[in-house]
Amino acid sequence: MQKLVAIDLDGTFLNQNYTISSLHADAVKKAQEKGAQIVIATGRAQFDVQRLFQDQDLSSWIIGANGATTYDPDGNLTLPLPLKAVYAKEIVRWLSAENYYFEIVTDQEIFITSNAKQLLEDEMDIVQQADKKEMKRAKERQLGQANIKEIDDYMHVFQKEKDIYKVTIVSFDEERRRVAADTLGKKELNLYSSADFNLEIVDGKASKGKALKKLAKQLDIKKDDIIAVGDSMNDLPMLEVAGTKVAMGNATDEVKEACDYTTDTNEENGVATMLNREILQK
Repeated sequence: MQKLVAIDLDGTFLNQNYTISSLHADAVKKAQEKGAQIVIATGRAQFDVQRLFQDQDLSSWIIGANGATTYDPDGNLTLPLPLKAVYAKEIVRWLSAENYYFEIVTDQEIFITSNAKQLLEDEMDIVQQADKKEMKRAKERQLGQANIKEIDDYMHVFQKEKDIYKVTIVSFDEERRRVAADTLGKKELNLYSSADFNLEIVDGKASKGKALKKLAKQLDIKKDDIIAVGDSMNDLPMLEVAGTKVAMGNATDEVKEACDYTTDTNEENGVATMLNREILQK
């Protein structure tokens, strides 16, 4: 039977340097040669995943923006779930007024305001409860994404009538993240955290799990033939859809408890270990 393998990106397929190891890339290619359908499921935008794929010459299905977008291996957007404009405007107006660093993610670019980088720098100078090296890595991760464009006024995005798939908030202050979640959370929206210090807001119908379930139906693949691997809380909806649930060695305790077994860490090429066990040695 054909297998569908859903692989989280950060903390799972990527190492601590935010790159894809040759072992991980080779294992995915070999699994595809054996007929497995591979889908990368991530909070990142599809075009940022493609940037990461380039060095390893990879191609796969991509569930991006925590389930708000699904792209086929040829790069076609097949299952879009944009934020309603009224909610997107409400979110970015409040974030702008409260001086948060935030990103507006469309299907082609990531918009940040011209003062966004300085907002992160200011927080790094002020916040005492977070490790300075971790804050620096988080800043580099955000600003190292593909297709970032600076704008003077966020209303530019709405004037262009672009579909917005995700708004990402980054704050090194835990209390500010909590306030943002409490203020902006509502039943019509889903809030996720896919990395240290971030909060991601998508449409209430969007999740990795729902997108994976739709993709499995499209490919006529049953639950028993779905394998999912991840490391963090935003992976739980995806893991629930799978017949075989795998936690990374570096996963949170909650994720490990929800899974059938634990593979190696992302630094130890745990995805390759899982693919060898589930696909390549069978």
